[in-house]
Amino acid sequence: MNFQNDRYTVRFADASDNEGIKRIFESGSFSGDLDIQFLRGSEPMKSFGADGEPKIIVASDNMSNEIIAVGGAVVRQEYINGKPEKCAYLTGLKILNEYRGRLGFIAKAYSFLGENLEDSKCCYTTILDSNKAVIAMLEKKHRNMPEYRFISHYTTYCWNSRKKILSLSDDINGFDELMEGYFSKRDLTPVHTEMEGFGKKKFYCFRENGKIKACCFVGDQKETKYYLLRKYGGAYRFISKLPMQLLGYPEFPAEGTVIDHGAVSYLYIENNERKLCRNFLNTVAALSGHSVLIWGGADGDPLCSCLGYMKTVRYGSRLYQVLWRDNPPISGNIGMEAALL
Repeated sequence: MNFQNDRYTVRFADASDNEGIKRIFESGSFSGDLDIQFLRGSEPMKSFGADGEPKIIVASDNMSNEIIAVGGAVVRQEYINGKPEKCAYLTGLKILNEYRGRLGFIAKAYSFLGENLEDSKCCYTTILDSNKAVIAMLEKKHRNMPEYRFISHYTTYCWNSRKKILSLSDDINGFDELMEGYFSKRDLTPVHTEMEGFGKKKFYCFRENGKIKACCFVGDQKETKYYLLRKYGGAYRFISKLPMQLLGYPEFPAEGTVIDHGAVSYLYIENNERKLCRNFLNTVAALSGHSVLIWGGADGDPLCSCLGYMKTVRYGSRLYQVLWRDNPPISGNIGMEAALL
């Protein structure tokens, strides 16, 4: 799709675009006092593909032949109202700094993407709380743009521990029953647990009388996505120098290093028992060997109440259903996995 007197082109990306996409990812970072880059390595298209079927689009400047923006969606099977459905997670639009605020291609890119997501039962995305300008822009309805319908606030928790409180195993027997009776009832829970995007996973399980009382996977994602902490600002310049691990909080990584994180997925705590949750997750953290574990949950998720009693570092996002047409609204019990965002 060409526009603005053939100056720009919007099209689907492929592996030949890896270098241009990589350049865009490396040009930006999270806003706020923590300068963190979310990166997808030297082969971003492979990274997108690890999370599902990539429908990634790029915009290029036909005068310079360079990629100036990347966005799109990753499509995968997720549960909606207890049934596996094709769902699309919008990855967000990233633009080279020198092109921000002066391109009129956003509406055309959205239209192009929407036409190719017509068979998706649900399209959704998250936006960090700190990205206030984007939130304000997308929450306001615009002609030729999809509606961003707020679903819930979403909190990501980060923690670590050296306390091995419980005796855990890697016996996965009985997990299939949990998928059918528990996880399938949580909207936006991925149907397939073996996607590469979860990382190299280990299963942790606590049992009583042979029954699963608590379980989760922990994935090492560094082969497909990772976080580079560039520098601390604001209050974090001081806080990052404190011995936070002595207080039970994750240790702050050094500036310029990749955060050694493990992504927790398919977390189950029987009856959402707070003490069991705390003891289980602290034991998992101690056994995992990662500097920090991450897990996320939507408002109203009882597991968020459980983690609220733990010593964690938290950051928030807003969860939206993106509507080009009249899709059934998403509400209720959300099981979206932070590992695939």
